[in-house]
Amino acid sequence: MLAPEFFPVWGGVGSYIIELVKRLPRNVNVHVVTLKRNVPEVCRKGLKGNNIDSIIGRPLEVHYISAARETFFYNLVFQLACFKAIPKLQKKFKFDIMHSHLSHMPDVFLQLSNRIHFPTVVTVHSTIQTQKEASMISTLRFSDLEWSEKYTTLLYPVINFLQKNYVKRIPRFIAVSNATEELIKKHLNVEKEKISRIYNGVDTQLFRPPTDIEIEKKYSMHTVVYIGRMMASKGLHVLIKAIPEVLRFFPETRFLFVGGGNIPFYKGMIEKKGVSEKSFSFIGHVGYFDRPKILRKASVFVNPSFFENCSLSILEAMSCSTSVVASDVGGNSEMIRSGKNGVLVPMCDHTQLAKSLISLLENEDLNKEIGKEARRTVEQSFSSQKMAEKTYDTYKRVLGH
Repeated sequence: MLAPEFFPVWGGVGSYIIELVKRLPRNVNVHVVTLKRNVPEVCRKGLKGNNIDSIIGRPLEVHYISAARETFFYNLVFQLACFKAIPKLQKKFKFDIMHSHLSHMPDVFLQLSNRIHFPTVVTVHSTIQTQKEASMISTLRFSDLEWSEKYTTLLYPVINFLQKNYVKRIPRFIAVSNATEELIKKHLNVEKEKISRIYNGVDTQLFRPPTDIEIEKKYSMHTVVYIGRMMASKGLHVLIKAIPEVLRFFPETRFLFVGGGNIPFYKGMIEKKGVSEKSFSFIGHVGYFDRPKILRKASVFVNPSFFENCSLSILEAMSCSTSVVASDVGGNSEMIRSGKNGVLVPMCDHTQLAKSLISLLENEDLNKEIGKEARRTVEQSFSSQKMAEKTYDTYKRVLGH
């Protein structure tokens, strides 16, 4: 398993990898090839040094082949490290299959140079085209984009060229939603026969509903939570436009922003709206065990993104019985039945976003019912166990078993 994101910090790809590794059958010997990331502010509680086994709950071989700070070019460092390390690891451990991820392409140089001689499965979380298009939808100035979005825009021709040639060498792709499958066919020109559709999954034991005590606080103290990167493509400026209207009806509401990225820019944007500092907080990255605690306390989870394939942050909130308000984009409609287990709003519509947040904050019974139905949805269709079982079946198919 190539893991460009792993402990102690990860984005959506890292969460996906951890949930998958947890649930793969015990007869699978899992090796995680990853890097050490230097993000000092991250909570390391529960890691017990380097003993990842204690968190994953299964025997696991972890190979650290590089180290990096949180910069765009850490991915290049990891790609080069994979180019050098994977052939050596393969010679020693005799891997049967490699699992990679299109959004990072950690094995791109291995594939293009034909240095890899065993099959690869690639999960598609996004394409370079969707990343660029989502940033452009924001209409923010180039100078206001988050650094990863700036580099994606500037280096798009190079990355797109690498992506086109990379996918030609991959025998099997995993699409995390129907929307993703359509993107794979459209952007990558991959035949349907080479694609397995497997939804992302969540650990429903870790991301569990709140206790009775937590429920009382959850609805008596209004907290709207966003978890994700602070960047243009996530539609944060749309949410920020909605904040004053929500506060007009519920002045005690607190907006909590969790994740890294361009925090000073978005904090300044909120302050320009005249919003008091007591009404919002940016807390940066959080540790592995802290995200479920935050979600269980949230009155509403909000995701105003311009594109999502199968958002793990949305699924995690739903698993915690927290009602979700999200943009009606990408794969969101495959998870959310608006008005039943969440609320979908038009992309870029801050007025409708505010109305939906207000509706859930003022109607506790509706909020609770939507949260309960959201939990049932995850248990039935989006558990990490289901994801791992289907992924294992894909491995066997690729290997001809």
